[in-house]
Amino acid sequence: MPGEGTATMKVRALAAAIGWFLFSTVAAGAVEIRILTTADGLPSNWVTALAAAPDGKLWVGTGDAGLYVIDPATGKGKGYRAPDGLSGDSVVSIAPFQGNVYVGTATGLSVFDGSAWKTIDKVENVTMRNVRVTASPDGKQLWACSVYLAGGTVRFDGKTWKFMGGEGRGLFNDVQGFAFLPSGVLLGDGSGAAYLQTGTDVRSLSEGIPATNVFSAAAYKGKGLLGTGRGLFEYDGRWKPFSLPASVAGAPVFALASQGDRLVAGTANGLASSEAGTVKAMGTADGLPAARVTAVALGPGYVAAGTARGVALVRGW
Repeated sequence: MPGEGTATMKVRALAAAIGWFLFSTVAAGAVEIRILTTADGLPSNWVTALAAAPDGKLWVGTGDAGLYVIDPATGKGKGYRAPDGLSGDSVVSIAPFQGNVYVGTATGLSVFDGSAWKTIDKVENVTMRNVRVTASPDGKQLWACSVYLAGGTVRFDGKTWKFMGGEGRGLFNDVQGFAFLPSGVLLGDGSGAAYLQTGTDVRSLSEGIPATNVFSAAAYKGKGLLGTGRGLFEYDGRWKPFSLPASVAGAPVFALASQGDRLVAGTANGLASSEAGTVKAMGTADGLPAARVTAVALGPGYVAAGTARGVALVRGW
């Protein structure tokens, strides 16, 4: 890969030879990147969604060949496609929630209970298509948006689904990302709008957002973030650019993941990270398989980045 020295190439060759367990022996401070592609069992290199589950498994969604689930303890994986019960092979989003895994596809919302799949085609008056699904960090709420003409936004508490399309103020059918804030739920609309839902109240948060598309949303240190076509924005009474390294500043931000003091962003120019006041970036010259990162996840000790050329698993970064 571009930018690799002889020593790095030897480490990669050793990793390929002895397998997944090399990660447990990486020296402190060293950065290791392992690329997983169809040669390693992925059903497709086109990765569109990622989720690190509480049981330690990494769920990988593809744009044309369903799901692949990796067990980091063994390096083994298993795939699921439409013939296995998945609602479709084009995966849009993945969210572990209350012991199940919810998978939004282009043609429905699928639920895996550990042994079997079921598909949810409709919730009240919302037809489930191109589903963006996100679980709250406290495990109490699952929000989903069907990005479809007859779509909308719904919420699930583990027992009951509820239509959340603005309580009569209009149908939210283009929400690309949800973020759970102390003051309510942030909804980032694909057309460039943002809303805060608190109980039955919906408030528009528009000041400072440039004319652009919204691709993702996240909560970080109690504040809302939006990934847009013109970079990453943070809400502090109004939207303002979030400081990132020059190589990724202003680049489209397609995916966001946060955990504690760590934030990672998938951009058109690679990965970006913010932690403990330090921001940094990683691109193809550092070992990523492609510059355009469309999915990210934070697992125990690693960052996962999804691209059109496979998944990068990064440790020590």
